[in-house]
Amino acid sequence: MGLAMPDLAMLTGTSAQLRIEPRRLLERERVALARQVFLAGWSGLALALGGFSLVAVIGVFDYLTGPQLSFAIFYLAPIALGAWWGGFAQGILLSMACALSWQFVEIAEGSTIGPVIQLWNGIARFGIFIVTSSLLSRLRVSLFLEKKLARSDPLTGAANGRTFYESVSLTVEHSLRADRPVTLAYLDLDHFKWVNDNHGHAAGDQVLCDLAQVIQYNIRAVDLLARLGGDEFALLLADCGEDDARATLDRIRERFVQEMVKKKWPVSVSIGAVTFANPGRDVDAMVRQVDELMYRAKKAGKNRIVHASACGEESAADKPKVERRATARVLCDRVARVRSKDERECLDEFARMRDISASGLCLFLERKMPESTLLAIEPLHECGAVTLVVRVMWAVEESGGWLHECVLPNRLTGEELQFWIQEQSAESCHDCV
Repeated sequence: MGLAMPDLAMLTGTSAQLRIEPRRLLERERVALARQVFLAGWSGLALALGGFSLVAVIGVFDYLTGPQLSFAIFYLAPIALGAWWGGFAQGILLSMACALSWQFVEIAEGSTIGPVIQLWNGIARFGIFIVTSSLLSRLRVSLFLEKKLARSDPLTGAANGRTFYESVSLTVEHSLRADRPVTLAYLDLDHFKWVNDNHGHAAGDQVLCDLAQVIQYNIRAVDLLARLGGDEFALLLADCGEDDARATLDRIRERFVQEMVKKKWPVSVSIGAVTFANPGRDVDAMVRQVDELMYRAKKAGKNRIVHASACGEESAADKPKVERRATARVLCDRVARVRSKDERECLDEFARMRDISASGLCLFLERKMPESTLLAIEPLHECGAVTLVVRVMWAVEESGGWLHECVLPNRLTGEELQFWIQEQSAESCHDCV
């Protein structure tokens, strides 16, 4: 970490390089993604040898069963395995092997078809195998890419809020088992509006990417950078004590300011950070502590770091009901009736809605619902709030039950959302939600 910071233009070939435009991200990363998706090296060689062996076995059985019984469908098996796990190149080799095996079996069985027709049939089969191989390999890359983009910010390449919260939860569990510290940091750009007003939003996007590049270059592979919205970023430093975290954050702040000075832009970054020696399982409470320190850095003059250490969770009395910044949700804390649509018996169950947005909500239940379960959430009394149908994405165990992250198939309108989050009196709504 003691290396001199190079210009951002020199980071193109490094693992820290992030693309600015989403289209450019897709084009330039396809080759790298293929290396991540498909097997290579000794694993790829073993897969190829296994595929050729399977082709040989299929050819032998095809010959032994005679021309009356077709084995055409079985030739697709090694091609599918090779293309899905080894990529298009391996799929081509296996396609050629299957086409040749099929052709040799026909000749060995004494086919009376002329050589020209046999050649044409072989080429046609090889073409079908090639198309199958291409479609499967492209599908594998596309699925991997879509999954990756769904969990990241398309502008900066950083993780999104959902990925950040999931990663923090997992890191906290590991930290508690291993008795190791974990550090969270919240970063907010200073004078970012000045760039947008004077140089346009394209320059503002460049500033965001510059910050992401500086951070990625100065953190470890096990650390996680996430963009939580606008010019706000969060940083998860796993297994990182106070001294190491402070050194990393100082280096990030200094080198980002140096980059902005080169462009003659008065932009800096304010950072709030907390090192948790014994973190609690309430991720929102941890983020809230870090967020407060970031605002303290802002009020103290900006372009600085406010770093503190903590030993445990906030008490329940100290937890204010605030908006979760990363997912733009309001903590409504409403009680609702829940019915599962994936169970044979639709039993009513009461749950508490922790927070809700136009696209999803967090639901607290006494028992764990399986992933992809459909839930119908109804208000307890008629007050104008619509019944919500949601799908469970994942669940995290909490004291006394399970917290479920759910998504809505259709976004709520502002009016529909307001019925669930507005503070209504008992006389007007009879405690409907």
